[in-house]
Amino acid sequence: MVGVKGNNGKAARTNISLQILAAIAVAAVLVVSLKTFSTSPWHGKAALEDDQQGHLRRPQPPKTMAKSAEVAVAPLIDKADKNAVVEDPNLVQFVFGNLDGEEGHDGEVVVRRRPEWAPIGVARIKELTLDSFWNDCCAFRVLPNFVVQLGIHGDPEKQKKWRTQKIADDPVKASNERGTVTFAMAGAGTRTTQIFFNKIDNSRLDKENFAPFGEVISGMEVIDRIYEGYGEKPDQGKIQQSGNAYLEKNYPKMSYIRSAKFI
Repeated sequence: MVGVKGNNGKAARTNISLQILAAIAVAAVLVVSLKTFSTSPWHGKAALEDDQQGHLRRPQPPKTMAKSAEVAVAPLIDKADKNAVVEDPNLVQFVFGNLDGEEGHDGEVVVRRRPEWAPIGVARIKELTLDSFWNDCCAFRVLPNFVVQLGIHGDPEKQKKWRTQKIADDPVKASNERGTVTFAMAGAGTRTTQIFFNKIDNSRLDKENFAPFGEVISGMEVIDRIYEGYGEKPDQGKIQQSGNAYLEKNYPKMSYIRSAKFI
């Protein structure tokens, strides 16, 4: 009984030793496998690819979309720049003919109406311009170192239409300096169609209630070339009655307005 008991204990100890050795061997294999897996090239590459895909999924616009946006915006910017140039509805272009008393000598004069100076006068100039009143109006009174006066239409019938349409006076808010344009008048409340260009500083007219309504912004050299040879000889009454027929017969060198329009 004792021998049998002793032999069984030795066998048990032998089995336990073998199991321990087997466990150690398995553990060693597992450790080696884990190290190999963690340093494997394909595993590292896979991890890197996952990281790049994550970056690509961020909410950033593709480069092609950004270029498209630039192309779409550029025309809008250009259009806005062009529209930034605001047109001035108060600009009137006068084309004068017979400058220096010579047929074919023409020149342009641009006048800016100034509503803040004389709103009533500015409104009348608009009416006359839209009615083509200035076409063929002659500069019948031209005095060196003073004024160029015009505003009696060459067609007596058209002149008659406007002759009685008087407008109220504007208070004088600007001086009659060289280059300003003012209505002629024969007293308070008598302004109709006649205007004059100040060739020099005529500020003394301010005290006589002559209120400038505009100013020449280009072409003052053209005003200086309007024919002065007849002075103030033409008879205004005869111009009212016979128009340009009277002037062409007696004053053929007289300068005149070919056309006038808003620009």
